[in-house]
Amino acid sequence: MKSPKKILIIAPFAFGYTAHIQKALQQYESVEAKILYLDQPAFHYKNTFHKAQNFFSKLFLGKNLKKTFVTDRIKASLHELGAHDEIFIIRPDMLNDEVLQFIKSFTKKFIAYYYDSTRRFPRKVEIISMFDKVYSYDCLDVSTYNLSFLTNYIFEESKQTDVDYQFFNISTNDYRFPLIENLAKYLKEKNWTYNIQVYNGSEMPAEHVEIITTQKSIQQVSELIQKAKIIVEIQRTEQVGLSFRIFEALGHHKKLITTNKDIVNYDFFHPQNILVVDENNIEIPEEFVMSPYKEIDEGILSKYKIENWVKPIFEL
Repeated sequence: MKSPKKILIIAPFAFGYTAHIQKALQQYESVEAKILYLDQPAFHYKNTFHKAQNFFSKLFLGKNLKKTFVTDRIKASLHELGAHDEIFIIRPDMLNDEVLQFIKSFTKKFIAYYYDSTRRFPRKVEIISMFDKVYSYDCLDVSTYNLSFLTNYIFEESKQTDVDYQFFNISTNDYRFPLIENLAKYLKEKNWTYNIQVYNGSEMPAEHVEIITTQKSIQQVSELIQKAKIIVEIQRTEQVGLSFRIFEALGHHKKLITTNKDIVNYDFFHPQNILVVDENNIEIPEEFVMSPYKEIDEGILSKYKIENWVKPIFEL
């Protein structure tokens, strides 16, 4: 009997989004899949002295104990896990060249996936040559650097039709906050119901949205999505790739409002389901809000589902 293909995924935990890749691979008897998180377990200072030690180490030696902790943990884990047929890494730009070369020595095939653009993380450009293949969800990066195109994926599905509110958005406080506040104000003026939450580490003033100080888990977000009719996504200006929020909308059969203009080029786009808006001049037709969701052909949706998404990457 042929031994299973050994695959190692190295990735940020990312609220649990990346764990679904391992779960999808584990469904194949011909695959032995493991995952190594870049940020789990997290680094913690042992005491005040340890924190002070790191401060002076960065100041005088140029060494960050937090980064050293991650490097040592990854190297120790690879020594323990041994060689793999394929190593698939997400966010390799978080690691230095020496560590990436060390990881590469444990596999015959080293694959990277960029689910952030090089415009947001320029180091991604510098390390392309280290990999046997680089996938990217950003079509501009694909054309500029001759990468292989790969979107994010649908990892969960539901068809809940009873809703508690018409619009839902959850995000982290950043430069998009004024846009989200403005959107909520617009919805309020239209007398449309919404649940818009912005995560911040502490309380902060907000007139139209709810500020939360504890991050929601991926399961909690899923439950909130299922209670909405329309999901709202404000795209980062430096990216054109499709965020997970879009694939959550597809998986849960929800309508979507987005600022991502590139979405009209995808085969699942339908104007009854997806509305592209100008973030600086929001206009949402009442017809779009009131009309029902139009089901997308299963043949189109299936290729974005995680169980099929892994097939071409790992030649399954």
